[in-house]
Formats: sequence, C-alpha cells, structure tokens
Amino acid sequence: MPANEIEIAYLGQPPPNDLDLDHERLEHVPQDDNKIGKWTIVALILNRTIGSGIFLTPDRILAGTGCVGGALLLWVLGAVISVCGLYVWLECGESMPQRQIDGEPAPRGVPRSGGEKNFLEFMFPDRKKSPTHLRTTCSFAIMFILMYNLSGNAMSLALQVEIASGMYDPGSDVVPARSTTVGIAIAFLSLVVVAHILSRGAGIRINNAFAIIKVALLLTIVSLGIAKAAGRFGGSGDIIRNNFTKDVWTTQRTDAVSWSNSLLLAMYCFSGFEQPFYVLAETKSPRKIFPRYTVLALAIATILFILVNISYLLVVDKDVVMGNGVDPPPNIALATLFFDRLFEDDRQSAGRAMAALISLSIFGNLWVMTFTAARVKQEIAKEGILPYSLYIATSYTTPYGLWQKWSRRSKTIPGEQFEQAPTAAFALHWFTSVLLIAVTAAIFDPRKTYSALVSLYSYTIILVLGCWVSRQSPWHFRDRRRYRPWLSPIHAIVYAIATAWLLVTAFLPPQLGSPYHEDVTGLPWYIVPTIGITAPLWGLLWYCGILIRERLIGRHLVVSRAAFWEPDPDDPGEYVEFAEIIHHAWQITARDDMSENFRLEPRDDDGGGPEDNEAGGLDARPNVQRGAFRRERRLSDGFGT
Repeated sequence: MPANEIEIAYLGQPPPNDLDLDHERLEHVPQDDNKIGKWTIVALILNRTIGSGIFLTPDRILAGTGCVGGALLLWVLGAVISVCGLYVWLECGESMPQRQIDGEPAPRGVPRSGGEKNFLEFMFPDRKKSPTHLRTTCSFAIMFILMYNLSGNAMSLALQVEIASGMYDPGSDVVPARSTTVGIAIAFLSLVVVAHILSRGAGIRINNAFAIIKVALLLTIVSLGIAKAAGRFGGSGDIIRNNFTKDVWTTQRTDAVSWSNSLLLAMYCFSGFEQPFYVLAETKSPRKIFPRYTVLALAIATILFILVNISYLLVVDKDVVMGNGVDPPPNIALATLFFDRLFEDDRQSAGRAMAALISLSIFGNLWVMTFTAARVKQEIAKEGILPYSLYIATSYTTPYGLWQKWSRRSKTIPGEQFEQAPTAAFALHWFTSVLLIAVTAAIFDPRKTYSALVSLYSYTIILVLGCWVSRQSPWHFRDRRRYRPWLSPIHAIVYAIATAWLLVTAFLPPQLGSPYHEDVTGLPWYIVPTIGITAPLWGLLWYCGILIRERLIGRHLVVSRAAFWEPDPDDPGEYVEFAEIIHHAWQITARDDMSENFRLEPRDDDGGGPEDNEAGGLDARPNVQRGAFRRERRLSDGFGT
C-alpha cells in the first residue's frame, strides 16, 4: 500500500554534511530525469545479446550437431532455457534485497543494483559471521571481477578490424601479429572505458543507437537470405534443397559433449538478459516495467537469431561447414561464407565489409557490458572486501557533469543531480579486462583466443552462476516474492537442470573431428570446466585472507549500508531506493584479557540485522544519524532472522 505522510516523513533524508569521509560515503541514485527508461532496458539486452555470437558461433553449432535440424533445435532450446533464466532473474531481482517498510508486517523487496550479487547474498547467508554474507560476497566477487568482461570479444574485434582494413587475410596460413592484435583490443577497451567516464548520459544514448543499428543489420541479413532463395542473386536452388530436404536430422555427431557445447554456445548468444538487473536501482519503476520489457527484448532476439540462421542456410551449403565428420571442420564463420556466396564477383570486398559490420556489432557489446559490469564491481566494493574499497564504491561527477555545473553557475542545485559515474570501478574493469587479454594472448594463437575466452566466460558466468542462483531461488522466499512468474517454479527447475547438465557433460572428452576437439581449439578439453567449476573457490581464498588479516591485526571488518527509499511515483504501493550511506571500518576485536575499562558500545535493540555493527568492538563511525535507519541495513539476511 502507498506510504502516508507520516511514513514519508519517517523515510527521511540522508545527512550529506555529517559524514566521516575516511570511513563513509553517501551514494545517490540518479534522479528521475536521468533514470533508465523502458526502451533503454530493451536496448541494453539487445545490444549485449546481438554481438559476436550470432556471427561467429553458428558454424560451430552446426558442425557440433552435425545436422541442420539439430542446430536449429539447439537455437530454439537455448532460447527457451534463457527465457527460464530471465524469469529466475525477474523473480529474484524484484524480491531481493528485503526491506522492512513501516506499517507492513513483513519485509518486502526494494530493488537494488548488483544482479546476482544480491541474490546470492540473500539466499546463502552465513549466520555465524557478521556481515552475514561476507563469505558469499567474496565467493561471487572475485569470480565476477576477473571473469565478467568481454576480453574474448575484444580480441575478436581486433581480428575483425585487421581483416576489414586489409592487414590480415583469414584465408591465408599467416598467423596475425600477436602484438598488433592485443594492442588494437586494448585500445578499443580503453576507448569504451574513457567514453563512459566522460558522460553517463552519452553512454546510454550511444548504447540505444547501437541496439537499433544491430537490429537493422540482422534484418538486412534475413532479407538478403530471402532474396537469394527467391533467385535475386542467381543460383539453382540446390543449396536450399540440400540443407532443408536432405538428411535434415541425420547426424554425424554422437558424442554428448559436442551437443552440450553447442547448446552452451547458443545460450552464450542469448546471454545478456541479465544486463538491466545490474543497474536495477537506476531504472524507472522496475517492478512495473521490467517483466514486460525484458521478456520483449529476449523475444526479439530469439526471432532474429532463428531467422538469421535460416538465412545463412539459404545461401551456404551445410557440407562446407560440417566437413566429413572425421577431420576437423573448416574454421570459417557462416556469416563470412554468407556474404562470399552473395557477392561472388568480389569476395574480398564482401569479406572485408562483413568484418567491418561484425566489428561494429562487437564494439556495441563492449560498450554495454562496460556500462553494466562497472556498476556491479562498484556494488562489490561497497562491501569493503577490496583494497581502497571506498574509492571504488564512490560515484564521481563526470566531466560532462562538471560542465553542467559550471554552465548553470548555480549553487542551489544539489550536487547529486549532476551526472555521476563510478570512475574507479571503470578503472578496475579496464584493468581486469586487459589482464585477461595479456594472460591468454601469451598462451594462444590470437585466432583461438576468442574461442578460449568465450568458453571460459560461458562456463563460469552462464553455467556456474546460473546453477548457483536457480537451484535455490524458487524455494527460499516463496511466500514473499514480489514477482511470481507463470507456471512457477518450473522456470527455475528447467534452468537449474539445464545448467547442471551442461556443467557435468563439459568434463567428457569430445570425439575426433568435433569442433570442440583439442586439434581445433588448441586447448585440452578438461581445462575450461576445471577452471570454471573451481572459480567460486578463488573468492573463498580471498575470504580466508580477510579472516587471517583480522586475526593478525586484532581488528575485524565492519560494513554497514544504510539505505533510504521512497514511494515509486509511477507505481503506487512500490518503493525505490534513492540513496544510501556506506560505512567501512576496522574495529578492535573484543578479547577476554582486555582491561576492565574497555567498554563495548551497546547494541541497539531496534531490530538491527546482521549487517549492523558487531557488539564486539569500538565503533569507528562518529556523528552519523542512525535511529530510524538502523533496521534498513538488513540488506542480505534471510527471513528467519
């Protein structure tokens, strides 16, 4: 129910002038005029989903299944599983974390940015430790910080730029210069990061433009394929008959791992539905518009991807891609073959034009993922587990915002209304992306780096995180969900089973002739699943390091996040966050041998949750208003507390 005047007054305002900047930060959510709207939500998903995958993976999916019917079936199945995943994210995103609203008997979901971070912290608390989610946060954070970037796409972008400019001929046996490829990849990553730091608003507008361009590009490919089938580009129609009437379901692939890896690639192409959840607090009326427009975006991507695959097969003979089933299939993208067959008179120009279009699409991927991933890394820093956490957790006024402030020449406008961006979080994202490029470039042929990094990203981010979230989501908070999908909990069961099955089958060795065999990938088949399945352990090691440091220095980490929210003006009965105070400190740990003069600060008895200051040390947070806001720090604890 909507808040009354007393409740609205009780929500209060954060105290901007009463902060200890050595330990605290005040973070504001963008104002209504700067919030992300419904069509930007659609654009975020489409710009991320339509990237390198639809151009560079259909040939591997076709070769992996060994038949046209199997390949198209996996594209449909990948879309269905991804829709189930989207419903899991909607259910969790609208319901976590939980806030206690005055006048209501039970906590309710008030959306927060961060995506899976919030879901896992809520569902897997450690009730013996304060903050109760510290172990889960570390387990998620280190894996996300290191793996959630598009280093593989950046390397692919560099190769496509070299092809488009004539620097490299993919038809030759010459290996592209590693230093040149790495340099171009890092240059584009740097350009994207700097652009987002300069202006948040321009970043959003450019993202929307990329989404429109990409949809138009795929529609053009579909139209060209139909025109070819209708005889506009010549041809006898033998290719269409061979692809769609001859041995449509007769496969040369009987090993399960070739099919499972092909399904994972299809799911990778549909990954991107999670992007708006990373900036959930920055969107308008998330409870009202998210279910409708996220599903719409994924439906558009599904239709386009299936039509594009059919268009490819209207032009390119399947036998060219699949090979003989024994020797490794040719490593030529279906998109490249598609344009070669359409413009046979000038195949070199057609190939270079196609490379330019793929470059444009991949660049849009880098653009949107940088925008959203930096926000999650900022949310991770707010938990105090990183070096210089407060600096990474802080949003700074962008250069465009500074120009706004100077041009208005008015000190009456609140500082939070000027455009801000997580500058230090962008720098962290850039560093980890470049680090991953440097590590893999030293190992792989640049032409195989994309495949290796995509496989590693898919296994860790799509499968490990997907299985981790979905196996718990329908049962942990069943009675207090703010969004309940149709046929719930079938969506979570399907997604959990699919991701678990793919996690297991990845450990099976592919047969000789498979596009996933070591002869093609240049990587032993067990490396990627081994790294992926152990990824959450990296964060547990980090967590153990924090505990060891606490023991050595005699202090313990105390983190509190006092949230402030207000009624959603466009969705009566719902609430949205508009600010929070982040507090980090290392408090002296109480011991039995301490002096009798040592006094612990008494714990408030106002229902403070596990994220409140522990009753075991000196409080390092002076002069900050608490009282009514203390219970709102119950960010990630479960319902049973």
